[in-house]
Amino acid sequence: MTIQNTYLTIPGLLTKEQIQQIDAFSSRAKFEDGKKTASAAAREVKNNLQMDMQCPEYGMVQQVLLQALNANMQFRNAVLLKTIYPFLISTYREGMTYGWHVDSPLMANMMRTDIAMTIFLNNPEEYEGGELELQTASGTVLYKLAAGDAVCYPCTQLHQVREVVSGERKVAVTWIQSMVKSADQRKVLSDIQEVIDELRRQDLVSEPANVLQQTHSNLIRMWAE
Repeated sequence: MTIQNTYLTIPGLLTKEQIQQIDAFSSRAKFEDGKKTASAAAREVKNNLQMDMQCPEYGMVQQVLLQALNANMQFRNAVLLKTIYPFLISTYREGMTYGWHVDSPLMANMMRTDIAMTIFLNNPEEYEGGELELQTASGTVLYKLAAGDAVCYPCTQLHQVREVVSGERKVAVTWIQSMVKSADQRKVLSDIQEVIDELRRQDLVSEPANVLQQTHSNLIRMWAE
């Protein structure tokens, strides 16, 4: 796992077996116009296909993805999950894109969207274009990761999916409400947890690790909603 500022990349979130399972389910599933789940201005710039959330395969894919998240301690420590929106399983074929937009601040039953997450379901050499592009104060950042890798980023930022020139881009996308609203505070907690884990690897009964664990716990009590 790497964290740069408030971005989080998780290599190998999905195993090869999980990717194969999702691919098999997706090959049998029904897909529909992605505009169906877009809101307001986003609908005008969205051009992709999404798995029908009512088809039986959707529930199977959802289960695989949630199992992967639950098993990944680094994801749990960094994100501090409170609520997660059902995954959208999307595909972008030649000529498809999702123009510049910002995610809705509230979804479902007034769930606040703190973190957006994209899990890449096929390898970058299988399609040309299709980069996830994030707008930052210092310029744009591009993500086009290997199958099974994931990226999380704050929902406050403008972003787009560049046009797919050839091939097919497959992803799973969701939004998360964290127990800690501030991205900067989540970064502090994640950094502390990484130091604790390293100290524990060196010495299971490390006194400095115990002190840091106390600080980490108290900060969560202070910042959690």
